[in-house]
Amino acid sequence: MSKLLFANIILLLCIIPFIYFLIKFVHPRLKPVYRWKTNLLISGTYLALLVLSLPLALFLDQGELFLSRNAQAQGLLAEAPDDWSEDGRRYHILENEPFATQSGLVENSRQTYPAETPQLEIRTAENSGYGRIFLERKKDADGMIEVRTYTAPHYARTDTFQSIDFTKLVPPPEIRWEEGILKIEEPVQQSFVFKFYGNSFIVRQLKRERQGYFGGGGSMSFGEGGIVVRVPADVEVMDGDSGEFTWVSSY
Repeated sequence: MSKLLFANIILLLCIIPFIYFLIKFVHPRLKPVYRWKTNLLISGTYLALLVLSLPLALFLDQGELFLSRNAQAQGLLAEAPDDWSEDGRRYHILENEPFATQSGLVENSRQTYPAETPQLEIRTAENSGYGRIFLERKKDADGMIEVRTYTAPHYARTDTFQSIDFTKLVPPPEIRWEEGILKIEEPVQQSFVFKFYGNSFIVRQLKRERQGYFGGGGSMSFGEGGIVVRVPADVEVMDGDSGEFTWVSSY
């Protein structure tokens, strides 16, 4: 059980008996003469409880409480390495290394489709955000086409806060399969708002299309996106030798 959930339960257990006490014993005695004072007392008590909850929150782990609580609980947010702005290599997908072992690379989707035709056509949207398509020839003719999408690290920071790694929040492209045609389309448009209350820090409106530097010295970097299509040994990829695709070895 997280600290925040435990604190909410304790606070709720304290509020319920107190309100019951006011309604059961205090309110009937004051109602005939001091109705307005009773309402004022109840309202003041409620506001006081809200004010008292703020110090309680500040004593808890702020990262757990305020920094995208649901995302952090699911392991979707992490602290970025200190040297993230120095190593440009980490923002690219390397074709000569296994994708599963590349540092910082995240697999954010995986689909499997039946190889219904002897030829595979791949159509991509211009703004899919996943510009590199890697083709991998399987050793067997198993009749299944596997599609995996990857994204390189996505980092954001300000001068007054530790860097944030939000790579796992990046959505995959929309992928559809229609009669031997693999269609890769734009992902759902998204924007991020990271807020941290304390030490005069706020990261504001981190949007995918907004790159470069924020006022006050903040910066962010978007890594490369790529798609790996694993095709059976007996399936031909139309225009597979064009510059649009990169063939990689099976690891």
